[in-house]
Amino acid sequence: MTQCTGAPADKWLEPYLAGTLEDAHAQAFEEHYFDCPVCLAQVQAMQAVTAELRRNPLSVPAKKVLAWPVPWRALAAAAALLAAVWLGYRWEFATPPAHNTAVHQAPPAPSPVTPATPALSQLADLTLPPYQASSLRGEAEDAAFRTGMKAYGAADCSEALPQLIRVPAQSADARAARLYAGACQMQLKQWDRAAATLQGVVAKGDSPQQEAAMYLLAQVSLARSDADSARRQLKQVIALRGDFEPRARHQLARLGPTAN
Repeated sequence: MTQCTGAPADKWLEPYLAGTLEDAHAQAFEEHYFDCPVCLAQVQAMQAVTAELRRNPLSVPAKKVLAWPVPWRALAAAAALLAAVWLGYRWEFATPPAHNTAVHQAPPAPSPVTPATPALSQLADLTLPPYQASSLRGEAEDAAFRTGMKAYGAADCSEALPQLIRVPAQSADARAARLYAGACQMQLKQWDRAAATLQGVVAKGDSPQQEAAMYLLAQVSLARSDADSARRQLKQVIALRGDFEPRARHQLARLGPTAN
């Protein structure tokens, strides 16, 4: 019987799910809760809450006093609401109304508008690649992989990721699990962990997952505003002449030439 009281989950769960926990601590926490039913229950409960909040975003009614201690998600929602109210207030009252001005003046001529170049992070394609199960698969498919891909198919990366990283390296599903785990880490904006996971897939060499992993690596580089790495990775995708070639060419064209 486990002697754990849930202290590791109390300490690490929120930053772990938010993707802000250091890699060493995240790995240690994963290794712990895989074998600890107390902490695993807390992980699953928080994932369920996260999924429910994603489907039904929390709203904070006006004039309602929240009980203390306030859950951190309620604080976040309240902060967002206050920010929206404050921005609306500034927009409404920043300039005096025209009918209160004693002398009416003609508005200044509009300045020429120069089209803005999109930021690198805006070029990143963070959509999850679709999963196509092999027609040769049977009952030997890894159980954690099946569970993870069921959540992945529902676009629930918070639920899918802990299952996918449990798939052992010797499993026939290992490369696919690493690819979709990297995609989930990218979706959750865990840039460093996503890059490391996807680079591991690419380093394995020729496989059905290699091109997709290289394309996702380019998206992580764009999200991190690393134009040089993104260009190099997109060119590698194009050289593979696969399904992602058209998208890679389009993104490379939008990136423009290398700055001298």
